[in-house]
Amino acid sequence: MRTFAVGVDAGGTSCRARLTLDGTVLGEGVAGSANPRQVGLEAARAALEAAVRRAFAAAGLPFEPARVSLHAGVAGLATEADIAAFTAPPHPYAALSAEGDSTLTLRAFFGGEPGVLLMLGTGCIALARARDGRLLRRNGWGFPLERGGGADLGLEALRLGLAAWENGEDTPLAARLRAEFESPRAVMDWARGKASGDYARFAPLLLEAHAAGDAGAAAVLENWAALCRRLVAELRAESAAVQVGVWGGLAPALLRLTELEGRIEPRMGPLEAAVLEAERLRV
Repeated sequence: MRTFAVGVDAGGTSCRARLTLDGTVLGEGVAGSANPRQVGLEAARAALEAAVRRAFAAAGLPFEPARVSLHAGVAGLATEADIAAFTAPPHPYAALSAEGDSTLTLRAFFGGEPGVLLMLGTGCIALARARDGRLLRRNGWGFPLERGGGADLGLEALRLGLAAWENGEDTPLAARLRAEFESPRAVMDWARGKASGDYARFAPLLLEAHAAGDAGAAAVLENWAALCRRLVAELRAESAAVQVGVWGGLAPALLRLTELEGRIEPRMGPLEAAVLEAERLRV
């Protein structure tokens, strides 16, 4: 019986699965966050299964996990213990392996060659494969500790909008908050217990405010671009790598603000890289 190869790219906001058979893409499915540090291990594994189920449904096939070899790049898998917990039996798949989403994307960009990767999604992490083979990293401590990801920018958008609202200023951010919330206190009530993905949905408001000429938003984004340049420069110096990759939902916004020396396009997408790993697992 032939085994399906499924690759999964699971960030802090969404989890995407690609179902393949003998190199042919049959379907894709999307579910919510599979970051175990954000939603918990059980919910993360449930999101993974939901994405795979939807990929089967998109292909018009019954869900047959016992015929699936699956490799996932998952946000929040920072240690070997994290990976072991995420892949531990019982699970329904014929074979299951995982790694951090950032190391998966690093390989998608550079293979095993030296390079620096800046990932800008819900979170922000910079990784490098050094010329001597070492794996180096900066940032990526998780929200609210790290700076530079969508959650951090969304939080800055809320702060700017709240300050303007309280001061009676008519700014784009204040207007957007007034349209969604009854009062500044309602924003405070909303914030209780919210996760990084909840804050990340406000990041586009900061970009929109900048485009509309908001000085506060411009200052935040200038600092953000400077942070990103610093992370890349530090890792280029330490790793002796020349090539630089930028990936994630906020990558286009950064590249509109600044240039990064040595930037290249990826050799393949993370989903393609995950499928290749899944094919190596096939039994």
